[in-house]
Amino acid sequence: MGPLPPQAATPAVDDEPGSPSPAPLEAPEPPYRVAGPGSKRGGGGDKAEHARGSSGPVRRRWRAAALLAAVLLAGGAAGLALIPSRHGPPPERSAGAQPVTSQELMAEAAARTRAIKWILQEVSRATLVSCDPLVCAELAQGGFPDTETLVPRSQDPLPSILVVATAAIRAQFGSRLASVYAPVVIASFGSGNARIEIRQIYSGRTSGLRADLQARKTSDAQILANSRVAVLARAREQLLSGDVDPRLPALIAAITAKYPVRIVDFADQGPGGGPASLLRSMDLATHVSAARLAARAYVRWIQELLEAQYVEVFTASSELVNSGGQAVLRIEVAAPSPLP
Repeated sequence: MGPLPPQAATPAVDDEPGSPSPAPLEAPEPPYRVAGPGSKRGGGGDKAEHARGSSGPVRRRWRAAALLAAVLLAGGAAGLALIPSRHGPPPERSAGAQPVTSQELMAEAAARTRAIKWILQEVSRATLVSCDPLVCAELAQGGFPDTETLVPRSQDPLPSILVVATAAIRAQFGSRLASVYAPVVIASFGSGNARIEIRQIYSGRTSGLRADLQARKTSDAQILANSRVAVLARAREQLLSGDVDPRLPALIAAITAKYPVRIVDFADQGPGGGPASLLRSMDLATHVSAARLAARAYVRWIQELLEAQYVEVFTASSELVNSGGQAVLRIEVAAPSPLP
């Protein structure tokens, strides 16, 4: 309540008309009167308050009451403004958080696009993938059949096999995501807060991953010892490192039961992945003289073998490609690689 506009002063009722001295300016009467203790007793109290001899104290009391009312009104409005809304949505960022810039939004969108494209191309359709609502919606739009949306009330992502760890998912589960639920990273995209990691659910100990690596090195060394397997130098190094998905040596063993093979190369490791991000494709020569079979017939027999080996967890595809100036049969198994 602000100050009232000034009004022209009127002479007091007991002033004489010819008085040379001007009448003193008085504060205007309020538009309403603050009721005092005697306001309920009738008009006697009002007449006493309007008597000239008591006009000064009345004005001072009115001013004090008006000031008190203004303070109470301002304090009440401020208090109401500070009461949080119980029904409104929670803020996405804390009060001290920095606003998101357009560059950050573009980086997040680019990383999300790459991650979704990789999942649609590389991940088996039999895999249950957990993700935030935006990623799950885009995966469903791209034709991925099995996703689980992680909302703020979700307790854990354990029913799934892979978790798309965006910034929202990392904030939701905190350190438990990497230390308890999904410690294995098989691919990652972007950097900083825009980084998106494709994590694999793993309930075992890290010692199990080390033991699995040693087991792969042992079995792959046996492949190299097979006289029906010819391996180029690069492929030999990859087998000895233990970085090859174990499903590929199993396929090689199945092929060599009837025909010899020549391995050109292994590839298709998840971008930015960790130790569990394995090589999931291999290139085989289409013409092996020791097989005593035409290249077309040789390739067709291998492809029929792959179709016979097909199961939900063993999705393999093959295609003829040109690599280094020669035709090769590229065989790829879908992510994720099996863990012990």
